[in-house]
Amino acid sequence: MSGLLWFIALFVVATIVAIAVGFNTGYVLIVMAPWRIEISLAMFVIGIIIICLSLYTFSRLAYLSLSLPSRVQAYRQKRSKNRARSALYQGLTDYFEGNFKRAEKQVELALENGESPALSAVVAARSAHELHKFEKRDLYLAKITELGPETRLLRLTTHADLLLDERRFNEALTLLKEAHRLSPKHIRAHQLLLKAQLATGAWHNAIDTLDLLESLHAIDEIYALPLRRNAWQQQLRLAATYLDDLKAVWKSIPSVMRQDNLLAHSAAGYFIDLKAYDEALIIIEKNLEKSWDDALVALYGECQSQSNRAQIEKAENWLKDHPDNAVLLLTLAKLCIRESLWGKAQSYLDASLFIDPSREAQALQQELIERVGPPKQTQPRNNNEIDPDFGAA
Repeated sequence: MSGLLWFIALFVVATIVAIAVGFNTGYVLIVMAPWRIEISLAMFVIGIIIICLSLYTFSRLAYLSLSLPSRVQAYRQKRSKNRARSALYQGLTDYFEGNFKRAEKQVELALENGESPALSAVVAARSAHELHKFEKRDLYLAKITELGPETRLLRLTTHADLLLDERRFNEALTLLKEAHRLSPKHIRAHQLLLKAQLATGAWHNAIDTLDLLESLHAIDEIYALPLRRNAWQQQLRLAATYLDDLKAVWKSIPSVMRQDNLLAHSAAGYFIDLKAYDEALIIIEKNLEKSWDDALVALYGECQSQSNRAQIEKAENWLKDHPDNAVLLLTLAKLCIRESLWGKAQSYLDASLFIDPSREAQALQQELIERVGPPKQTQPRNNNEIDPDFGAA
């Protein structure tokens, strides 16, 4: 269609020129002694146009001829760049598909041709790491360093991530501390830093990192809670040798975390081990007021405080709301035995065994038999039934 339009346009131009030449009677006189040239004006104009077109064509051909080597070189470079970019894309695809050997080969080709050198080096390093070619991995990481300071954070986080996978936690921690100095709010660096801190036992620092990640909305609360709980549990464990240290750590825990029953169970257990029963009682009772937990109830029976009668009254109040709780009944049996309330102890123990004949309850029953003899009533009865001798000492 365009060819037809050009033909029509040329035909129109030729027609106009022919008509103009036919009507034009002017001429051009050129005198160069001893010569004299006379030519029609139309032919002179046509000649000038032809000469100009010839000069343009010649100069264009000369320019193309002289620039041909550079144009060929530019074409080759463009073709090489396209191939390198295609190799990088293919390498990324292979890496995420798990074909690490082919991925390394492809991105190495891209790296040699200078296509996205930082990205190519990172993918090559990760591919070599997956193939356990650690020396080659380090060479790729060194190439990232050579690219300049702007790629420093990329190298640090990548290298630290690979070292963590290799379980070289202390080396990774050193790199991540440097990354933290470079970018105090870099999410990926702090996620890796948290992993390194947990692996090396830097519990207090891990809690600070968790706080930062939560403030940046970079970690889910459900995932953060067990990590935070474990960090505090480990700090309690390390402080469990001395009572003052244990009190200081427990006091430093935020009040919201102290309401966590698992953490409270750990703390109360350590206080009981140090015979600080009053501290353990306070922890257990406060947490049970907020949420019921059988493990804390069981631990309540291990507290040998001087206010044992008050413990029994507290537990009997809980029994009103949890009458069928075998753990609570067993705890009451232990507390009553400690106060030599044998009738009460037997009744609570029988009720606990009826609901759940656990090994601990059976062992306590055997202990009670050895102390006061076999119970008067041994047949099963409803757990809400209380022995007529309930309050006998």
